[in-house]
Amino acid sequence: MKITKSNSQKNPPESGFSAGETIIALATPKGVGALAIVRLSGEKALDITAGLIRQPESLQKTEPRKLFLAEFIDGQGQLLDRGMCVYYHKPNSYTGENAAEYFLHGSFYLIAKVLDRCLELGARIATPGEFTQRAFLNGKMDLAQAEAVADLIAASGAAAHRIAMNQTKGVLSRRIAQIREQLIQACAMIELDIDFSDQNLPLIDTETLFKTITQIQYELQLLAHSYSRGRLAREGAVVVIAGAPNVGKSTLFNALIGEDKAIVDPTPGTTRDSVESQVEWDGLIVRLVDTAGQAAHFKGPDLKAVLLAQQTMQSADLVLWIVDLSSDEPPIRPPVEFDDRVLLIGNKTDLEINSLLREHPYLHVSAKTGVGIGELKNAIMTRIIPENNAEITEGVLTRERHLEAVQKALTGLENGNKTLKAGGGIELLAEDLREAAAELGQIIGIVTPDDVLNRIFSDFCIGK
Repeated sequence: MKITKSNSQKNPPESGFSAGETIIALATPKGVGALAIVRLSGEKALDITAGLIRQPESLQKTEPRKLFLAEFIDGQGQLLDRGMCVYYHKPNSYTGENAAEYFLHGSFYLIAKVLDRCLELGARIATPGEFTQRAFLNGKMDLAQAEAVADLIAASGAAAHRIAMNQTKGVLSRRIAQIREQLIQACAMIELDIDFSDQNLPLIDTETLFKTITQIQYELQLLAHSYSRGRLAREGAVVVIAGAPNVGKSTLFNALIGEDKAIVDPTPGTTRDSVESQVEWDGLIVRLVDTAGQAAHFKGPDLKAVLLAQQTMQSADLVLWIVDLSSDEPPIRPPVEFDDRVLLIGNKTDLEINSLLREHPYLHVSAKTGVGIGELKNAIMTRIIPENNAEITEGVLTRERHLEAVQKALTGLENGNKTLKAGGGIELLAEDLREAAAELGQIIGIVTPDDVLNRIFSDFCIGK
């Protein structure tokens, strides 16, 4: 979107958030549409709005958070658009600051003119995620909730949406805060014991303290275990279809996605480049990948296709290894490094002649006739998420940053338990507990370095 050179000094500073500045951004996707929303936040938000509309007295006549019809004008008083406007008084806004939103017609020219006029009146273009960053810094939400806002926008399946909604409501934050509070209370008792150590008053029962730490460890281990489910819900699962040439991989791929996307041909090596498609099963996004047939005799482009398929398998959450039940040849086995991520599939069960395969745990299907496809989908979901049918209501970890913090907290508690068992000084235990509490605090943003904040919010879209 064009911004005039005269306003180039209004571009955002590299440091991102700066208190006192008023920021502006287009909150709807770029492109021509029926409507566009422009969002403004900061000390000058209401003054800038008064300078942008023909009837500034509407800001006094209309209550905050109520829409009113406004005529938007340029610096010469020429009409730009008739649209709706709403304003907010701090702290009752998304960011906790004075704010306004303009609902305009979705014209490139019009939006550029409105943005330019607001820049002339003292605003600057917001950086990615700066509205939500200000909401966090102004205490409107904690850091886990702020991250969940980005997850909610990016959610492409029901499971991701459900988890993100729970996170924005503070489900994970409350779970983290409760565990952290237990750590702080234990630490406070230890420090109290240290303060009164000269009076020979046994304030701490070591056995009770050990049980408390063990219970906290258990709760953190449950949280760490939830990451695999949370990550899959947020990012989706990658399921790769692999096996020897001509076992029906592409036919099975088409059957699973419900359309003829991959080319099916009896000639070996038809599939060279991986073919992908995204489906949603039980609320979870699954990215299916059809790969080149695996064999040792290929060379040239076919060999490169085989190597590419093996690389794709390396990053898969699950590999469907397909064998041909209509062939009397011994089947090619999957590479041993994928054994823990392989689901063995016997295809062409309608033409089955290979009785040797009955002795192996193959799931029998016919990609051509559709026999067993429903059972295969269920088997895939069970392997990806064993507890798939459980309702996701408790807080789960969805980001690697969360997992790292929980793992570091667990390490601190393990060190604390070792200190207790070895009969070490409780002042050393207090330090371990403080470090564990600090790690958990980083998840919800109680103590978070600026570089971490900048990295988190830089992944947001502009206008949120």
